[in-house]
Amino acid sequence: MLLAISYSQSRIDTLQLITKSKAHDTVKLIAYNSLINQYWKIDLRQALNYSKVSLALALKNKTDKFIAAAYNNLSGTYYFMGDFDNALLYNFKTLGVKQKKQKDGTTVGSKKSIASTYNNIASLYLNLANYTKSIEYNLLALKTKEEIKDSIGIARSFTNIGNVYEKINNTVMALKFQEQALDLMLKLKDDYGIGAAYNNIANIQLKSNKYKQAKLNFEKAIEIRKRINDEEGLYSTYNNMGELNYELKNYPEAKKYFDLAWKYFSESSDPYLRTSLLINLGEIYKYVGEEKKSEEYLKLAISIAQKNKMPEIEKSAYDALANMFFKKRDFEKAYTNLRKYVEINDTIYKIENSTKMAEMQALYDDAHKSNQIETYKKEKVQSELESSKKELELQKQRNFRNLLLLGIILLGGLGFLLFNRYAIKNKLNKQLELQNHQIAEKNNDITNSINYAKRIQDAILPPVKLVDKYFKNNFVLYRPKDIVAGDFYWLERLNGISFLAAADCTGHGVPGAMVSVVCSNALNRAVLEFGITEPGLILDKTRELVLETFSKSDEEVKDGMDISLIAINDKQEGNGQVKIKWAGANNPLWYVQDGQLKEVKSHKQPIGVTDNATNFPTHEVTLKSGDSLFLFTDGYPDQFGGADAKKFKLKNLQQLFLTHAHLNMQQQKEIYINTFDKWKGDLEQVDDVCVIGIKI
Repeated sequence: MLLAISYSQSRIDTLQLITKSKAHDTVKLIAYNSLINQYWKIDLRQALNYSKVSLALALKNKTDKFIAAAYNNLSGTYYFMGDFDNALLYNFKTLGVKQKKQKDGTTVGSKKSIASTYNNIASLYLNLANYTKSIEYNLLALKTKEEIKDSIGIARSFTNIGNVYEKINNTVMALKFQEQALDLMLKLKDDYGIGAAYNNIANIQLKSNKYKQAKLNFEKAIEIRKRINDEEGLYSTYNNMGELNYELKNYPEAKKYFDLAWKYFSESSDPYLRTSLLINLGEIYKYVGEEKKSEEYLKLAISIAQKNKMPEIEKSAYDALANMFFKKRDFEKAYTNLRKYVEINDTIYKIENSTKMAEMQALYDDAHKSNQIETYKKEKVQSELESSKKELELQKQRNFRNLLLLGIILLGGLGFLLFNRYAIKNKLNKQLELQNHQIAEKNNDITNSINYAKRIQDAILPPVKLVDKYFKNNFVLYRPKDIVAGDFYWLERLNGISFLAAADCTGHGVPGAMVSVVCSNALNRAVLEFGITEPGLILDKTRELVLETFSKSDEEVKDGMDISLIAINDKQEGNGQVKIKWAGANNPLWYVQDGQLKEVKSHKQPIGVTDNATNFPTHEVTLKSGDSLFLFTDGYPDQFGGADAKKFKLKNLQQLFLTHAHLNMQQQKEIYINTFDKWKGDLEQVDDVCVIGIKI
């Protein structure tokens, strides 16, 4: 083991030397790719740093295959960090580059490579519990693999589709696809795939309570995986054997298998594996009398699941906790955990998931599996027959009701009139209730779409930890008016220079958020792709890129951005002073020095369409220890409130900053939040708010 570590470190040292040498960019990019793969196993934060540097170099090199590889490395790094949203974002970027047409008519990426990215996207959607999208991209991968006659790829797509159906408890379709995968793997004599297929089939049989069959197939999987030395697969099957013994109530045997699996996977960088095992351990320790340990494991699973946005795992853990507390007769805690379970379950399982997947499956079957469509039709006919029977029963009930009503009419006209009036009122109430339900469903769909857009927009915002890393004493006050925002804050690093900005795009809500994504991407490109470090020149290039993006529309798009952007170089002279560079579009820079608030005025034009555009100047400001500087958008001073429902105004904001500049940044942030909320009172927030403070 020591030799292995030594070899790995030696390889890392060699690769790092290559990246710092005067080697050709191509050689450096290959070295970065190997470094990232090494650091995936030992230091994900370092892997992320190398991934970003590799992307910057690839963009500078302007070679599509290296850009696609860099995006793919970023998506892999975010996946191992458990950040599935960012992993999904960069997989889509990878796909976009791979699908680009070259001069000879071919795509940048091969069809096999594109199918692989489809699989990655499908896997991420599965982890995010978006089963419709997971099926959609798995079918795209399968179709592509069939076009190139990639038999192993086809078998693995069958496996992936089966896994999705298993997740939604459609064991019939799940077993069908896993058996198709096994048949193909046996023909190909692919032992790795055969072992996986036996394991997957056994899992479905376990879920269907076919324990004897499941045990036989798990044992086949163990035998094959031992023979080919597939350690990860072997310990995964040990975990499944633990689940089988758990169902058979053989708890000591189940604990033995779970402990074996946890010993192997406890240091895994895959959050899904770790949390699944933690839930199993939580369940089994409950039955062997160690309830405190059970609660500890389950709460750890919830913590990891919440951090990594894994609703399926979170749901399972709450369910296990609810059952444990119920058995302990701690009904209050049982109810609390059960309520959380139900909330998450309602969010995940929507009727449209199963409906849309059935529609897509039927379309795929029609195009690729004509023999299966007959089965689908038979099932559909059977379903229609069942519906007809139900309708007949309902009709009988309606006939009986009509006879009853006739009897009431004969007994007395007045009684009929009263009943009829009640029936009409009840019918109208039901219609109104149905309409309200439909409106609520549509609103819910819209809200869900906007919430997903928020996850995408959140991906462009730098993590607070990253801001803290490069600006030690800071605060970021960020409060969107709606779910998504036109305001955003932005951070990047290049060549020892830290860039930080507060930006305000045209509008707020969904339109503002769309513009913010365009503008944030333009800022990234200006720094990472074009290597610009002067704030004024960054804004010039950003304006150029934004206009270029909007010029593709048939209509004139006048949207744009106001921004306040600073740059601080790590290398300072060490005389107690700090020199910063700044540029602004319509937004100024304020800083407090020697008890006075000073202003660097902005350039009066936006990042966007403007008449007689001129270049943005770069200003240099000398600060010293204890000075505070502020970047902000117009949302805070434009907020209506107070006794007369007037704007807060810039003058009051200046006084607020000046009065509290002596405090540390977190204290200041609390004061500014409380002041804003008190001023706003019961009035609506009028715009997005973004204020950034930094103390030197």
